[in-house]
Amino acid sequence: MSYYSSDVIDDVRSGNDIVDVVGQYVQLKRSGSTYVGLCPFHNEKTPSFHVNPEGQFYHCFGCGVGGNVIGFVMEHDNLSFGDAIKYLADRINYTLPEVSFTKDAQKKKELKQKLYDIHKTAARFYYECLMSDEGKNAVEYLDKREVSIGARRKFGLGYSPIAKGALYNRLKEAGFDDEAIIKSGLAYKKDTTAFYDKFFNRLMFPIIDVYGNIIGFGGRTLGDGQPKYLNSPETDIFNKSKNLYNLNLAKQARKRELILVEGYMDAIAIYQAGFKNVVASLGTAFNENHSRVMRSYADSVILLFDSDEAGVKAVLRAIPVLRNAGLRVKVLQVHDAKDPDEFIKKFGAAAFGELLNTAKSHILFRAEQIQKKYDLNILEERIDFSKEIAKLMTEADNSIEADAYLREVSRITQIDLSAIQNEINRLNNGVTDVKPVRNGRNTNKKGIDGAREDIINIIMSNRRYYEIISRYLKPEELLEPFYIKILNIIYSLYSDDKAVNTQSILDCIETPEEQSKFTAIFVKRIKFDENEVIKAINDILRNIKNAYYDKLISDNYASPDIAKLIDDKRKANNLYISLSDG
Repeated sequence: MSYYSSDVIDDVRSGNDIVDVVGQYVQLKRSGSTYVGLCPFHNEKTPSFHVNPEGQFYHCFGCGVGGNVIGFVMEHDNLSFGDAIKYLADRINYTLPEVSFTKDAQKKKELKQKLYDIHKTAARFYYECLMSDEGKNAVEYLDKREVSIGARRKFGLGYSPIAKGALYNRLKEAGFDDEAIIKSGLAYKKDTTAFYDKFFNRLMFPIIDVYGNIIGFGGRTLGDGQPKYLNSPETDIFNKSKNLYNLNLAKQARKRELILVEGYMDAIAIYQAGFKNVVASLGTAFNENHSRVMRSYADSVILLFDSDEAGVKAVLRAIPVLRNAGLRVKVLQVHDAKDPDEFIKKFGAAAFGELLNTAKSHILFRAEQIQKKYDLNILEERIDFSKEIAKLMTEADNSIEADAYLREVSRITQIDLSAIQNEINRLNNGVTDVKPVRNGRNTNKKGIDGAREDIINIIMSNRRYYEIISRYLKPEELLEPFYIKILNIIYSLYSDDKAVNTQSILDCIETPEEQSKFTAIFVKRIKFDENEVIKAINDILRNIKNAYYDKLISDNYASPDIAKLIDDKRKANNLYISLSDG
């Protein structure tokens, strides 16, 4: 939760008009009562990103993101809630008060600081071990891999000794308590007395966030231990899905293009060769959080993974994730070497720079992979190949790019260019069996989530409805934590005689993900007239209560209370309220 009062948050939000802030990043055009533009969070050619100046919120009908001005800054610049408040306050020269912490918040803040300090102490310890006689094997490995002394210092490389409690003992000597050490993930308690280090006999790679804090480690075994690479577990300061190796240095290159590789050593080799804008994943599947982080610092990405089957599959998985974040994607594969590190050693930095210039569009790379599935000597397979390629070409960034690829496909397959173009036109005109999907689900889906969304919108629309419905509907009856949270916020605002609208509700939601879910509810609202609303309320309440009691009955089937629950469900099915109930 925020350390700033609701009044301070309201001052900062209201002082930053969302159209002005979003307009710094997105070219907006007036369209009726809203502004529209190309979404900065996913790749699109037709604007589906809307900014509502009256409600002071944004929503993309393409990818579903949405929220208020604070949520936009958090999402676009990958900032925490507190950092977004600071950024927006600075923007309007608003002086933030000194923060006061609750007891729990203070404890959490102190723990995070301890974890940062523990990791800093651990990094020093590992570096000292690398420089000592104990680190001989690690030094030999680095010499063999031609990692310079300067790069070793730059990346803070180290060595975790064979003694399995060596780091734990150093941390205890430094004054850290057992609870914090265990929560750091760098040591664990094996039995009632013994503590063991997470890493031993490994070359250590500190993982550093964009603010310069050491938040975790990766370790490469120097013996026969498995796995070959081991990462820190996730902690209060380390989330593998939201961090990338070397991003702290890559962002300093101030290039709007990042080179994404698979491993620490590839990243170090490329950086050492003079290409500073390189980052690596942290041993976890590349996901939308990674792509959003990258979008904050780049407009395009070069994917440089191994050329084996696993590497190709990883590239094909990463492409749509990066594209959906609005990044331009190119793919590069090294030749005459198994990886970028080996290529640089064999051919030098200049040759690697030339190689980077040959990176091909993700479309051409995918076309080459598709071609491998077909025998182009067979007419039917040439036709099937061309149809699949036509579908792929609809993703081209512009008509010039698409035309160049089409001509190449036509040449390879000997299928007339106009025939492939006709297939593309058919796809672009929507002649397809694919049903429209938004936010990962069919837009026609209603069901219980639709009932929850409708009741929230109805209650928001009129205090009179709140006064009636709140007598019959408890927030926990919505079952899902997110809907429960939203209904609790609405009830609380009404109870405190505060305004109930998108602004006031979004002010109470601190994560971009939940802001997006709420704006998606609001923009799908249905307006009922006086004659329809009471029937809608009754139908919706019965649906919600049925789902609630079905869950209770399922969870308590062997309970002595089962008969009462079944009777309660029967009563809920017979529920009828009227506007006069209020």
